[in-house]
Amino acid sequence: MQELERADADVIALNEVTQFFVGMLAQEAWVRKSYTLSTVPGEEHPENTAVSLKFGNVILSRVPLTSLCTVQMPNGRQAEAAIVHTTHGALEVRTLVTSVHLTAFPTKVAQRAKELRFLTLTLDMKDEWDLAIVLGDFNFHREAESQSIPDGWVELPAALGRYTWDTALNPMIQHYLPKIWWGAVWSLVWPVQMRLDRFIVKSKSSGPLVDLHASSVELFVNAPVKEEGDHQRNTPGATWMRLLALPVSLVRQLCSHRNQPWEEYLFPSDHFGLLVDLATIP
Repeated sequence: MQELERADADVIALNEVTQFFVGMLAQEAWVRKSYTLSTVPGEEHPENTAVSLKFGNVILSRVPLTSLCTVQMPNGRQAEAAIVHTTHGALEVRTLVTSVHLTAFPTKVAQRAKELRFLTLTLDMKDEWDLAIVLGDFNFHREAESQSIPDGWVELPAALGRYTWDTALNPMIQHYLPKIWWGAVWSLVWPVQMRLDRFIVKSKSSGPLVDLHASSVELFVNAPVKEEGDHQRNTPGATWMRLLALPVSLVRQLCSHRNQPWEEYLFPSDHFGLLVDLATIP
């Protein structure tokens, strides 16, 4: 909550939101004072039923919402879409922001491409926006999956190299994922670094263009909760040493990882976030 407040963002999009988390969020003074939530706890007939299933996408905006809708995705989840009116120079722009969470697992490339294509086609059919943004956990496991981004939609160049899922920097991944899959074997020898989380934009011909090179992207919540903790990045030069130490490290992690004190592994999330400052050309 403190990190979200410090971000001082006009729009915040969250994935895997639960009812409990929404309840905490709604009690925050800074949220109650300045933000509108796309869903609220205790709704009798909530449109965003995904929150109750622990896979909700939630948007917070301190720019007044003009409209809000939920898009039913092919994977059974729901994308949350909101339109806000933003000002760029003397031009008022209808900005569509959509938070989505695509299917996981490395082998589901075609499924993710289908889901993203479905979502962007659905948004393209809406005519009440000038500038559209889709962001969230795309679960793109390889850079080649960037080819799944539909025509007309683009990523910001500043996002390249911003790994949001990084076993070299985030020991919490090793702590809670199955040891044989990612933790013990892969990340102790070769760090797994992926840009699972993405931000894509599209402008209509009548609207402002996104200044791709003036827009900035930074990693967010990428420091341990105990910030003075010593979390060293793995380096290629140490690969052989890690190989020699792998059997001992494997046994140690399998036997003791659940007894680690939180100071040694806890981050705000297994994913790092993206903090984006979007620049436009009127």
